Amino acid sequence: MSFSWSNLFSKREEDRTKSVRRLSSELGKPKSTVHYQMQKQDNRVKDETTRFFESEAGESFLKRLIISTLYTFCLKGGVGAGRAHEFFERIQIQTHAGLSESSILRILEEIEELLLKYKELQESDLKESSASRTELEVVLGIDETWLDEMVLVCQDLRSGYLFLKKKHRSETQRRGGQNYKS
Repeated sequence: MSFSWSNLFSKREEDRTKSVRRLSSELGKPKSTVHYQMQKQDNRVKDETTRFFESEAGESFLKRLIISTLYTFCLKGGVGAGRAHEFFERIQIQTHAGLSESSILRILEEIEELLLKYKELQESDLKESSASRTELEVVLGIDETWLDEMVLVCQDLRSGYLFLKKKHRSETQRRGGQNYKS
């Protein structure tokens, strides 16, 4: 299990009279490092919200908040790292999480890599299972959207998978919207 500075906060909350030397030995960290982190925590802890973020539950919440925000708005919504950084500054979590634009980009790259690995694992499991050899029932919703030109979009409403129709080279549009091949 990796070390977390919220452990220091928890130990300080348990017994406020513990010395730096005793905390240092309990955490297995140098005394000067523990003292430095205690000073940083004392400067950060101004109110109950900050006190929460220094706890283990708060640290876990911050991680979920950051990952969820980046996944939802950057990866799914197309928002850039600069705008995400601006959002994190506005909700004032920069004292608890180091989130520069470059660190946000690194996190996004890591999320993308993990999603691709997950996709590969799911696809290999699906190929190995008997589910790939049975018929699937789908509920489809169809609509069109206008980008540079009209695109027909079909979505499986149960899973959210999207199917896009690619225009064939020899396919042309006739008046009235009916297609024919030349």
